[in-house]
Amino acid sequence: MRHNSYDKLPINTNIVLDLPHFEGSGAVLHDVSRSHHGISLVHAPVWTALGSGYQVLDYDGANDYGDCPAADTVNLNFTNGDYSIGAWVKFLDNGSDMIIDREGVGIDGWGVYLFDNILGGHGYLNLRHNHSSLGADVSDNCYSEGWFENNWYFMGISRSGLYPVMYRNGVALTMSYEVSGMQDPDSAVRDLCLGVRYTKNANFYRGQMWRPRIWSRSLPEGEWNAIFESERAIFGV
Repeated sequence: MRHNSYDKLPINTNIVLDLPHFEGSGAVLHDVSRSHHGISLVHAPVWTALGSGYQVLDYDGANDYGDCPAADTVNLNFTNGDYSIGAWVKFLDNGSDMIIDREGVGIDGWGVYLFDNILGGHGYLNLRHNHSSLGADVSDNCYSEGWFENNWYFMGISRSGLYPVMYRNGVALTMSYEVSGMQDPDSAVRDLCLGVRYTKNANFYRGQMWRPRIWSRSLPEGEWNAIFESERAIFGV
């Protein structure tokens, strides 16, 4: 349910996707931002109640994902502008897990994923920009470390220019970038996918997720911290 006060909250300025999981059941996630995207849940990730009473989705890492058609996600086609992506995640080791994806790898668009390190768990949170228009340099990645399985984290990414910043539980992280930084992704006509690679047959997310959000602006650390502090009790963090 979207309340009249929603647009008056400063944190919701330029928000273009907000999936609070109010449904608690069913096969559709409703976007409470003005964009009103509808996310279809495929293969039925399991609605799971936390001790706080909030509902999250539990993805099986093999078949479950969410999908919104490309025609309905034009305002998520980020190229040279600012954007931010956030979500609460509690993942289990599954190799390389997509969190949210609107890309063709090595072609166009952007994607956010977790990647194993040699120590087990998930060591790295990655952001990828794809730009085949630049010739041999078809994609750029940046990442942060210290993300490990079976813990609730509030993940945030703010992109402005060549050097996006990642946040964990409202705190900015040390980043690693390619020499070129994160060049603009090429314009993409792609579905928005939750918990799966854009091909919808690989890199399935395994674990729980709550309230993915996207803004068409770059959030500062203070706003990431404010969201974390207002929601942390839901997860006992």
